[in-house]
Amino acid sequence: MSNMDEQVTENLRRLYGETAAEPVPARFMQLLEKLREQDDATDTDESGGESNSK
Repeated sequence: MSNMDEQVTENLRRLYGETAAEPVPARFMQLLEKLREQDDATDTDESGGESNSK
């Protein structure tokens, strides 16, 4: 790896390392939970359960 590549890599780590360490916002976690529930309901529908979709 060239010196330039190493500098770019290090700068990207500094820039995005802090962002990656930030906690996920509660609103986003709630959205993910709703999507998981919908996915679980879809899995149930495909296995012969009742449909929850509109």
